Amino acid sequence: MSEAAVHQIREPGEGLLRAFANAMSDGVLIASAANVYWASERFAEMAGFESSADLVESPLGGLFADTGDGLPASTTRAVVECELKRVDGSVRTVVCRFAEGFAPNDRTTAWVIQDVTHLRTLERELLRLGQEIHAANREMAGLRERLRRESDEREELLTVVSHELRTPVTIISGYNRLLLAEKIGPLNDEQRGFLVEGSKACRRLDLFIGNLMEASRQSADGEVLEIIHARVAPVVEDVVGLLRPLFDDAKLEIRVDIADDVDRARFDRTRLEQILINLLGNAIKFSAPGAAIEIAARATPRTRKDGVERPCVEFRISDEGPGVAPAYRQRIFEPYVQVGEESGGGGLGLGLAICKRLVEAHGGEIWAEGRSESGSSFVFTIPVADPRTGTPEGGSS
Repeated sequence: MSEAAVHQIREPGEGLLRAFANAMSDGVLIASAANVYWASERFAEMAGFESSADLVESPLGGLFADTGDGLPASTTRAVVECELKRVDGSVRTVVCRFAEGFAPNDRTTAWVIQDVTHLRTLERELLRLGQEIHAANREMAGLRERLRRESDEREELLTVVSHELRTPVTIISGYNRLLLAEKIGPLNDEQRGFLVEGSKACRRLDLFIGNLMEASRQSADGEVLEIIHARVAPVVEDVVGLLRPLFDDAKLEIRVDIADDVDRARFDRTRLEQILINLLGNAIKFSAPGAAIEIAARATPRTRKDGVERPCVEFRISDEGPGVAPAYRQRIFEPYVQVGEESGGGGLGLGLAICKRLVEAHGGEIWAEGRSESGSSFVFTIPVADPRTGTPEGGSS
């Protein structure tokens, strides 16, 4: 290679410099004093001109607007952020960087112009979204605190009311039993009828208070169960025996159907009794005289949400009441919600919510179904064994 060729490579000519500038994604501007001396085609495009030749001799003051950092033609050699005024009247946000080393004379400067309009728009949008999220977080924190206070106040009220009601109910019920035993004198039929009705009302109110107290219980670790591995048939028989006076008073037939394949399950006996009492109590409340209520139990595999099957005992309490519309069969398990069979029956709508909490604490599920003829079936499951090992858990009875 000749020395002249080497010199040409090391010292590229003005045409090569212009070709390089035009190939850049950023614009290039050479200013002489306060006017444009030369501009790349990319800068012409950024400014909205058809050709860079149209920019020559244009005053920089007509192209740029100072936003606080100064203008490219100023004496500063720092990075300048300003606005580029386009031919159509719109503006773009640009960053102008001084090209160090390009100084043929004191009046000439070169600048690399980067369009950051989209970046600044994104930054402003992110800032706005950040402020909105911050405000939403503050509002959510306030709502959480308000909900906590209201929940605490409600639970405190339920606890006080429940305890205040239980004492007089216990006293009234005790006096009723004393009078019905005729230990202080004989009763005529009318007097006995009044006392029997009063005793029934006390039992209903006692169940209602029990639900209130159950709803007011709070535990940071959730429901605490005393699990045993025992037969379910005796529990069903005991609950039916306990409620027998209510069935007789309401002139209802109770049918018990425990399948032969049902043996033992994992459960807290007290909590299982509470679930059955609540569900049977609902069935009694919404059944007309002469109707039948059935409690059935059978062994069944139940598929969990993760797709794993485990053996369960399925309990089904069926009545001949007005039923629950399909749209409400999920909502009735929420606290203080009463629809369908739940509405118009008194109470606060806590019984089914308590049942759901207790069933899920056992690792089971609960739901409502319609019947082909009339009424509803409330179904829940409890596990037979530990699904991880397939072996029984807890003690025995």
